[in-house]
Amino acid sequence: MALAMIVIGTACVGPRGTARSAMSGSTVPTAAACFSVATLAPADRRVAEQVLLEFADREGLYTLGGGVKPISSDVRDLLVRIAPTPDTSALVTLEQQRRVAAALTCGEIGVFVQVFTATQRRRDSSEVRNTSMVIFHRAAVRRTIEAHRSFFAMLGVTPSTDPREVVLAVENAPRSPRWRGYGYLFGYPDDAVDFFVRAGEEGDANGTLVPRDFRRIDTWYKSPASIGAAPTMSSFVFAVPKGAPESEQEGRLRAAAAPVYARYVKARGAAIQPDSTGALALFRGWLTARR
Repeated sequence: MALAMIVIGTACVGPRGTARSAMSGSTVPTAAACFSVATLAPADRRVAEQVLLEFADREGLYTLGGGVKPISSDVRDLLVRIAPTPDTSALVTLEQQRRVAAALTCGEIGVFVQVFTATQRRRDSSEVRNTSMVIFHRAAVRRTIEAHRSFFAMLGVTPSTDPREVVLAVENAPRSPRWRGYGYLFGYPDDAVDFFVRAGEEGDANGTLVPRDFRRIDTWYKSPASIGAAPTMSSFVFAVPKGAPESEQEGRLRAAAAPVYARYVKARGAAIQPDSTGALALFRGWLTARR
C-alpha cells in the first residue's frame, strides 16, 4: 500500500483550475481554486479557518499535507438528538458544517460531514446520532482501493468511487469488514489492520480484550496519558500485538510522515496567528506549490 504521494514529472493544465502531473496523475490546484471561502458568511469563514486548523493539528495533517493518510476524521464531532423530537440547535450547527465542508476543497482534498448509521438510546429514552467532519485525499483513497481491490470489491467499491461513497460503504458493512475498511482508509499499516480485526473478533467471541501496544505518529495536538499529566500523546494512533517489533510498513509510514510533520511545525509557527487564523493561507500555499 502506497503511504505517500510523490509528485514528479512535468505538470500540464487540467480542468477546473488545476494542473495535473504528467507522471503521477495527481492534481495541483491553483490558488484561486483552493479553499474558495469568499462566498461564505463571515461566521462560516471563521469556522472554516478553525476546522482546517483542527484537522492540521491532529492526524488530519497527514491527509491534508500529501495523502499519507487517505482519510481522517474526529473533527467537530456532534451528537444530534433525533427522537422523540429533533434537536434543532444541533441541526443548525450541522447545516453550517456542511456549508463549510463544501468550501474546503483544494485539488485532491475534500471535506464532508459523515452521519453514522448506528443510533444510541440515552437514559432519558431520547435517541441520538453521531456525526463527524471527514477530510479525504482523493488520490490516496484511490491508491488504497487499488492496493486492496478484492476487499473493496466485496463492498461494491472500485478505484473511481467517490470517497464519500467509499466511507458510506464501509460504514454500512458488517462488523469485521467495517473495521478493516476503516483501518485501510485511515492509513494504518496492513499488519496493524489485520491485528485489529483479529483482536476484535476474538474479543467478541470470548469477551476479553486482546493485549496490545499502541503506536503513535507525531501530531501537534497531544493529550495527557492521565488526568493532570502533561500532554504527550499524539492523536495518530493504531494498535499492534503486545511486544511486536516495528514492521516494514510501519517504518515506511513513519518515514513518510516525518517530513510532513517537520514542515508543518515550521510553517505553523510563522502562519498561525494568536486568534488561530492562518490555516487557509498556510495550506493554500502548501497545496498549490509546484514541486
